[in-house]
Amino acid sequence: MKALLIIDMLKDFVYEDGALPVPKAVDLVPFINREIRKFRNEGLPIIFVCDSHSEDDEEFKLWGKHCIKGTRGAEIVDELEKEENDLIIEKTRYSGFYKTNLNDVLKEKGIEEVVLTGVLTDVCVLYTAADAMFRGYGVTVLKEGVASINEENHKWALKHMKEILKAKIV
Repeated sequence: MKALLIIDMLKDFVYEDGALPVPKAVDLVPFINREIRKFRNEGLPIIFVCDSHSEDDEEFKLWGKHCIKGTRGAEIVDELEKEENDLIIEKTRYSGFYKTNLNDVLKEKGIEEVVLTGVLTDVCVLYTAADAMFRGYGVTVLKEGVASINEENHKWALKHMKEILKAKIV
């Protein structure tokens, strides 16, 4: 069984007035919504993996303040077709697995493959893909459903995930 992971499609990353806007992130929304509907129709889990930082998170030394828990910027964008029974995993680092219960949730649901969408291809998507592979999950990355700050980093990350992590890039 597989699960759809929607990584960091949050107001601070998707909206132009966000703390760290990703230029192409807003363009991913229609594609991700189609994937959400497909997974829902098949009765498969939809999991939003979301940056959620404390006011004094060490990561701010690298990226500046963003996605502070409880603020508008840490909210999932309104345009995504989120429903009450979709799962939300809050994270404080790049990987959706780092110090979260994502692995437990996936195991509990009998998930063998994760399908990744969201931002940034070369940061949070990449590290979540790596940690999924390390834990024995199959990894599929939907190339139309991920974006990065620039095309060079995006393409590098897709190639790296395909060649090194043996992820399926479709």
